[in-house]
Amino acid sequence: MAEKIYLEGAKGGVGCTTVACGLGMTLSAAGERTLILDGDSRCGSALSVSGCTGMQVFTVADYQRGACRAKQAIVQHPKYKNLYIMPTLGCADVAAPEDAIREVDGLFDYILCDGTALKACKRAIIVTEPYLPAIKAADGAACRLKDGGARLWGIIVNKVNGGLIADGRENSPEDIAAALNVPLVAALPEDLELTLGQWRPYSLKYYRTAVARIRGRQAKIPEFERGYSGAGGFFRKKMREKI
Repeated sequence: MAEKIYLEGAKGGVGCTTVACGLGMTLSAAGERTLILDGDSRCGSALSVSGCTGMQVFTVADYQRGACRAKQAIVQHPKYKNLYIMPTLGCADVAAPEDAIREVDGLFDYILCDGTALKACKRAIIVTEPYLPAIKAADGAACRLKDGGARLWGIIVNKVNGGLIADGRENSPEDIAAALNVPLVAALPEDLELTLGQWRPYSLKYYRTAVARIRGRQAKIPEFERGYSGAGGFFRKKMREKI
């Protein structure tokens, strides 16, 4: 059976779908057959972020109507052969995605549910960013998940800026996790290239650390502010101010 993980975006714009795709790419590169259940029934965000736009033949909406089997609603990634996307475009039934992934459970090692099919998942992770509105939203999401009986595994802090941490203008991922009283699963850097759909080795390096921790291996959370110390760090911060 697959390890099913629910990813909750605390608020819009924190990058939950991007995190789901990054984790999926990294898990698949490590040899794990991984399915991303795209919870965006309007735009198919995971298809877009992963580079699979327009590749779907069927979606979970077709599965719900009986037009196809669940595995026919799966898209294989053209580059990462162990990565698959299941879109929910046009599906308004919240139970259909849960039924669909239960039907294909045995085909995968990991199923990452991006904002849908919570009841079918064993663990839940909240994706947030190091800014006050998102932290408050993450606190509310944690309360909802716990009250609903979900097993909250922890948070992933996305868009971390080491320069702002070094300046004292941004809380560290560890401080955010402590304030929310939840474990810190992983921390990922701010990368403006991701908004252009470009996955740089720089970012994927941090995703490998996140995946190692998700797979139960020992991996240290990176100290993002270390790169902003000394003379080199001074010039790096000045460059960021100009940009």
